[in-house]
Amino acid sequence: MPNDYNNYNNNYNNYNGGSGDGNYNQYYNQNNYNNYYNQNGFDPYGANPAARSPYAVQQQARYSIKDVMARTFLFMTVALLLTAITSLAVYTTNPYFLIQNGLSTFWILAILEIGIVIGATFAIKANNVMLSGILFIAYSIINGLTLSVIFLVYTESSIATIFFLTAGLFGVMAIVGFTTDRDLTSFGNLLLIGLFGIIVASIINFFLKSSGLDYALTILGIAIFLGLTAYDTQKIKNMAANNPGYSLTVIALYGALELYLDFINLFLKLLRLLGKAKN
Repeated sequence: MPNDYNNYNNNYNNYNGGSGDGNYNQYYNQNNYNNYYNQNGFDPYGANPAARSPYAVQQQARYSIKDVMARTFLFMTVALLLTAITSLAVYTTNPYFLIQNGLSTFWILAILEIGIVIGATFAIKANNVMLSGILFIAYSIINGLTLSVIFLVYTESSIATIFFLTAGLFGVMAIVGFTTDRDLTSFGNLLLIGLFGIIVASIINFFLKSSGLDYALTILGIAIFLGLTAYDTQKIKNMAANNPGYSLTVIALYGALELYLDFINLFLKLLRLLGKAKN
């Protein structure tokens, strides 16, 4: 143990002195250690300096990543359940809720959703766990209200089938994003550009009413949201590994919101393509 302590001090002095021990710089990042210290308010390695060995640092990073990813998928699952419960509740009690209140109600809810997402983004950047969680819950419930109309268009069995298909495809792409060693940043940027293009083309097609263009945009949308699932999963993993100073719960909430949006949009695209409409 004394030898490990001396080795750590020597490597740390080399690091500060600028000479830099290659192996040390590879395995031990002082900024990450400081971020963890500031975030949690205590030394994660306790009073044992030898615990700061490269292996211990790597193990701590792995624990943080697993914790964040577990919380991320837990929060996303809870949000999806809230959305599903809300949609079913509206459909069973008053299926024509949105239709009876006119198109203006739908647009009000849609604008409110956008406002909540923007507010949640600011709350996350402010490292505000409670506000981020409240806004995420509010968004999932309001989204359930707007999605209740799908039960008027598609059969219940079709909706259930597409949901499980979405869950399977989503799970595969999430695993790809988590396990791949390839940096997906440039790939993700291209997908975001493609998503913006789909939005613009969809607005144009609202006036053109071209079934062929609508079909093509649906196929392209499925491909984009599958890719974004992998990209966002890797992005969350990297945030957990290189914590920029946020609490682990805030990172998980951010990740859950990103993946929730990927899942919902993928589900709607698949439903539009493969869903069986009611007679």
